[in-house]
Amino acid sequence: MQPKRYVQQLKGLGNGDVAEVDPTASKRLVSFELDNLDARLGTEWCYADRIRLYVGGVINQPTSGGAIIRADQLYRLIESIKLSSDDLGVVYGHGDLTGPCLGLIAQMISNGYAPPFPLRDDIAGTDGNTTIMVPIDIPIGQRVFYKGHQTNVWNGHLKNNGLLEINMANATALDEVSDGATWEEPVTVRAEVIYSSEPEARPPVIWHWRLRDTPSGNTKHSIMDVCQGAGIKGATGAGKLAFLAFLSNLNGLPGNTTIDNLRRIYLRDRGQPNHDLSAPLYAAGSFLSAFVEETQQFNIFGDGTYPYALGADPDDPSSLADALFLPFFWPERGQEASKLQEWAGKYYLEADYGTNPQLKAQFLALEQSYLSEQQIEFLMGQRMGLPAKAFQRNPKVKTLSPVEDSHGANQQAQKLRGIPQKIRPRKQGVGG
Repeated sequence: MQPKRYVQQLKGLGNGDVAEVDPTASKRLVSFELDNLDARLGTEWCYADRIRLYVGGVINQPTSGGAIIRADQLYRLIESIKLSSDDLGVVYGHGDLTGPCLGLIAQMISNGYAPPFPLRDDIAGTDGNTTIMVPIDIPIGQRVFYKGHQTNVWNGHLKNNGLLEINMANATALDEVSDGATWEEPVTVRAEVIYSSEPEARPPVIWHWRLRDTPSGNTKHSIMDVCQGAGIKGATGAGKLAFLAFLSNLNGLPGNTTIDNLRRIYLRDRGQPNHDLSAPLYAAGSFLSAFVEETQQFNIFGDGTYPYALGADPDDPSSLADALFLPFFWPERGQEASKLQEWAGKYYLEADYGTNPQLKAQFLALEQSYLSEQQIEFLMGQRMGLPAKAFQRNPKVKTLSPVEDSHGANQQAQKLRGIPQKIRPRKQGVGG
């Protein structure tokens, strides 16, 4: 059973609860404060699950040359986001996620391979204005995990000088989809936090999505700083990795090619040997068909063909040209964090292409960077009022199997790292 759930609208920074932006302006940034969040409700602790944005405005279709604009194209209207607080540092920075990465991938997978809300109807490719409201989630907790609500972050950590910034796209953001389409002013942005209340106290386990690139023209990709947690206070530079995908250049995603251009794939640091089924499947067909097989039961996008674009009709695994991304590995629905790969530093893989792209390859990862013991004790003692001398942390597991040697002890410690913990009072006379 999920815990009790609540919703709190965020206050705009100097521009009211409903922020407005002119998409024709050079600066299109709106900001929201998080200081009105509830940290406690009686004896219970409040934990943020997600921040939901509502982006509204008018799409003006041209008198001629327009095309249908499908719902999964509208995430282009957000360029980037930033989420920060004094307790946590920068959870999401402006270079970490684009709107399409957030809407097409992060919110869907974090929600357990399901859209958080019904998608709107297509906007017809005929002359006229269409008023739209686009909801989009910024994941904080990860529902795709087993008891995903335990990965939610305490509101008190977010409200301590917490700030959310949204950088909106310019007026011609949809021109690539429908020639001449414009995004009319004023654009409105609302933000709310969806959170839960629970009786137990937990230190933060911060999962975050990261957009990463490798140098232009490379086929041997070293993805730098995986699980480093840059910007997050107290990050140790090592952590767990749940999702890694090569991005296409479709629907506003920042990739350098389409998925059908990928040939041989060698995931050295995953332990996957060289793989190539040759034409027409190559290597991409294996990975993509496995992903579709595991997720189509959740009926993402209403037709069970995620991660293909809306309107695409793939008839077999070799229909790769319309795929939004190629996931190399991904979390199961109900994923146990203890089973995920632990990593630090650069992540190496190779890919052959039909035509070698000249732009940077773009990858999207779902990462956690472990927090240092000192940072956890600071957040517990100074921020949550639960000092380490009086309280202890225990991993959120039902049972622990006994270990027989040092290898077993190390393996068990690795499994327990990065999973949620419960804070309990120390027994009298234990730990000073």
